[in-house]
Amino acid sequence: MSNYENEDSRQKKAIPILLIITALAVCVAVWALFFRDSGPVLTPDQAPVQEEVNAEAIEGDTGEKMESPQGGGSVSLTFSRDVDIDLSDETAYLIFANPGKSNQDMVLQIVVQDTVIVQSGTLKPGNQVTELKLLDKAAKRLSEGVYEGNFNVLYYHPETGEKAIVNTVIPITITVNE
Repeated sequence: MSNYENEDSRQKKAIPILLIITALAVCVAVWALFFRDSGPVLTPDQAPVQEEVNAEAIEGDTGEKMESPQGGGSVSLTFSRDVDIDLSDETAYLIFANPGKSNQDMVLQIVVQDTVIVQSGTLKPGNQVTELKLLDKAAKRLSEGVYEGNFNVLYYHPETGEKAIVNTVIPITITVNE
C-alpha cells in the first residue's frame, strides 16, 4: 500500500468527523442565541409606566403623608416575610403594602439565589398586593420546596419616575408548591 492510499483513507475518515464537529458547533450556536436564558432581570432606572395590575387600595388607609426633607423621600412598608408560590398557576402569594403615608412609588422584586423571579409594576402609595405573576420561565427554574430569598424594594419619585439611590432588601422565606 502506498503512502498516497494511506493518506487518502485518513482524509476520507477525517471528513465525516469534521462534518459532525461542524454540525455540533452550529447546534450550540443556535441554542445560545435562541434557547438560553437571557440573563437576570435588570432594575429599571425609571418607574414602569404600567401600574401594578394586581394592586388594590389598602382598606382604612388615610393617605396622610409623612414629612421628609426637601428633595428627600420617606416610606412606610407593611409586609409578611412568608411568600407562597404555586407553580401550577405561576403566581406568588404574599402580603406587601405601600401605605398612603409613603411619598415614594415602589417596585417590588422577589429574588431567589440572585435571580429575580417576580417584578411588580409601579405600586403607588395607599396600595397593596397579595399576588403577583412569576416572570417568564421563572417557574421552570423552581421546584417544590422551601427557599430563602429577598424582597428587593425599589423606590421612585412619584412625579418624575426617577429612581431613588436607596433600595431595601428584606429577607423572606419562599415556599414553592406544584
